[in-house]
Amino acid sequence: MPLDNLFHIQNKTAQDILNSYSSGLLPQSLLFYGPKNSGRLTGAMDLSFFLTGDEDKRDILRSNSIIYLPSREMSGRIRTALELFKTQRTRSARLFLIESIRLALMQYHPALSASATSTSSSYFSLSGEIDEVLLNLEDDRDYSDKEINEIVKSLDRCLDPRFLYCGKKSPSTVTIDQIRAVQEYFSQLGEEKVVVFENVEDATDGAKNSLLKMLEEPEEKSHMILLSSNPQKLLETILSRVRKFQFPPLGEKKTASLIKEKFGVWEEYPSFDSFFFEKGSGEEARKEFDRDLNAVSEALISSKPLVGENEEEILSSLEKLSAWSHFVESLLYLLEKAWKEGRINSINAKRKAEILNSYTISTDVYNMGPRMAFDLLLREAISVK
Repeated sequence: MPLDNLFHIQNKTAQDILNSYSSGLLPQSLLFYGPKNSGRLTGAMDLSFFLTGDEDKRDILRSNSIIYLPSREMSGRIRTALELFKTQRTRSARLFLIESIRLALMQYHPALSASATSTSSSYFSLSGEIDEVLLNLEDDRDYSDKEINEIVKSLDRCLDPRFLYCGKKSPSTVTIDQIRAVQEYFSQLGEEKVVVFENVEDATDGAKNSLLKMLEEPEEKSHMILLSSNPQKLLETILSRVRKFQFPPLGEKKTASLIKEKFGVWEEYPSFDSFFFEKGSGEEARKEFDRDLNAVSEALISSKPLVGENEEEILSSLEKLSAWSHFVESLLYLLEKAWKEGRINSINAKRKAEILNSYTISTDVYNMGPRMAFDLLLREAISVK
């Protein structure tokens, strides 16, 4: 059945999309909007492989007709996928590893090579080498210890942040050169083509205007799927030219159930961020995280500011670990625990929680970097007495 993965996590949205397609009312340009980890990317991949006729390759994410331009942290997922492949050695772990890395490779589609900068051009060659490893990994068979170690060693290369983010140190939105390359790609005759743009609302005005031109004059057999957690930041002219599909939040209970089912774990994880950090990080990284968490939670609960040097050390550590969202989740849990234990009154606990909960809003809506947003919000929360 089309959109199988999406039906499993967002049944109503999947049905709405399929009904639109079946009735011939699904336009070439779509907007999937909703909060982080609500299944937008899963839906985009399901639909992309359906539209291009490559459904049989959906589980290995292999297609020459689909481009994905990501704007998200990808290293935690890939580290977890490598660890599960080494320890579980199951078919599902192998497919999850292939899928996780191919998501990063989709930004290195040959059609985008013309948009490469001097920094990112070498990564197009590396993407081909990594894909060769994945092609061999598609074989459904048992792998020896030696083979697994060699595969992991080869795939470890893709964890270089500059490779994951197309020549940049951290996730960033689509560039005007990439959009122009997509426009050229769409103009080529042939098969159905799909491009998935993520967080295009944060792009430059020039990139948005180029995107708008493609939306106004779509090429035959071309499809665009925009992913956004803040559609209100998109230009009205863009919003008026896309069909919108909402992806509601999954909630902690459903998320924990999905993680158990997909990854074969017994522990309860309230979010994918927490699962990827716990499973994808080494013992030293987890110890470092716990040490920082204890220091910050005590400062938060007691309303005593961190010493300057300690604060800078903690911020640098979290930046290295790429664990901002998981850290905020953990702080909220400890804050609730402290309230239940009577270590902080309900009014202060609620106010501090509201400030911390605005972390995602600050990073998304106000386009703040994660470090700046966390630093400002933590200072504000600690000052509440």
